[in-house]
Amino acid sequence: MEASTSIYAFGGLSMLFARSIATWLMIFGFCVAGVAARSATAAEESTAVAEEKAEAKPRAKARGRLPNFYSQVVTEKQRVEIYAIQGAYQDQLDELIRQVVAIKAERDAKVKATLTADQLKEVERLQAAAEKRREERRTAAAKLENAK
Repeated sequence: MEASTSIYAFGGLSMLFARSIATWLMIFGFCVAGVAARSATAAEESTAVAEEKAEAKPRAKARGRLPNFYSQVVTEKQRVEIYAIQGAYQDQLDELIRQVVAIKAERDAKVKATLTADQLKEVERLQAAAEKRREERRTAAAKLENAK
């Protein structure tokens, strides 16, 4: 049997897990893009506000997210330990996510560069039409929600 080079076969990752990771990476990418678009002044202001809140209200408990079903079985001591472990790895994970976002942006730019000017205009037109349809659906859903 020939060894597979697919990421889905590597380390027993399931397709669902791989898609979940891809989705979170995409969400993180949008977050990074949004943060990068903010001006330096706004970033400084929000940091100052966040620091004031942190000083005014210290948290009594460690915060984080437990894996599914852990909250039903772990003690408070274990919960704090899990949060500490997650925190220890968070910087590494954030850096990897930033690298993935940068690689995807580079890839997308190269893919986009293969299009002719006419093809690029058509893709932009199709994207604008899709966004218009999404906005119409959001508006219709909001009206339906408000009618309840």
